[in-house]
Amino acid sequence: MKRFLRDTLLFLLLPIVVVLLFDLYLRNMETQYSAKYDGLMKMKKEVEVLFVGNSHAHYAISPLHITRFKAYNLAMVSQQLYFDKRLTIKAINEGVSNLRYLFISVDYHTLSTSTQDERNIWSYFANGIRYKDQDYTKAILSPFIWGYTPRVSYTMARRALKRRVKYGGKAVPFHVERGVNVTDSLFQGFLGLEGTKESTFKPSEYMKLANEFREDTTSGERAEVLADLRQYIRFLKEKDIQPILFSSPTYREYNQTLDSAQIRRNLEDIRSICETHNIPYWPYNDDERFTREDFFNPDHLNKQGAAKFSRLLDERLYQLSAVQLEP
Repeated sequence: MKRFLRDTLLFLLLPIVVVLLFDLYLRNMETQYSAKYDGLMKMKKEVEVLFVGNSHAHYAISPLHITRFKAYNLAMVSQQLYFDKRLTIKAINEGVSNLRYLFISVDYHTLSTSTQDERNIWSYFANGIRYKDQDYTKAILSPFIWGYTPRVSYTMARRALKRRVKYGGKAVPFHVERGVNVTDSLFQGFLGLEGTKESTFKPSEYMKLANEFREDTTSGERAEVLADLRQYIRFLKEKDIQPILFSSPTYREYNQTLDSAQIRRNLEDIRSICETHNIPYWPYNDDERFTREDFFNPDHLNKQGAAKFSRLLDERLYQLSAVQLEP
């Protein structure tokens, strides 16, 4: 009987131990979110140009190729304007003091929603940014069960172990998307995609992406996103930081599958904001200078494309700054 009770107790304790070990691992795990922000803090007195946005900007801006200014890429996969704004305010409050320009990525789906879904939790664990009206009590209690969730936690742990075994200390210490070389290093917030994934360049993939990013016009979220963006811009201008709205290149054939009404709404809202606040908008989303070889997939540039795009922005920003310095 005693042995049965002992075995039963051990059986019941095992999942609790597993959960506790995973919670410990996840609480101390370095993520790309935290690595990017920590890198910015190390350069907080130097950075003149900051880029924010979602994966389009995250993979499109290579500060290595912005040579006339000290630039940093704080964009992140699925990062919405809601989080861009609060990360920027946090960074400025924590010592980023030399900013002259802040590039805000606005693309096909930027103005449709403010949530990052499961990544709301990731941003909170990494940078302490809370999403509106979201309760974090259970996620704080157990990141494994209610934060990252068991499925994601297992995947992250498995990939981390695989990187460690295969590459040792040469691999980045955080989770990255497929297409990123894990032995690369994060350079001023940038870690790019390599090559071109040819299987994604076909009509069915274009339509799949287009449908995924189609706006739910019944949600009413657009008005909230726009109001938050206007407050963001006012905050920057009060700090004597020049906001610039921009759109990164996406593949032309993919662009043709996007909803024309949604594109029209985006342009109307962007133009209204730019006129009201007297700020520029630099659209490169349909730029013919970018060919398939510059893309990893239909809506993300690879390293080659990021280098090309970043050099274009560097030159244009240099011209803008020269005009602003004229008496």
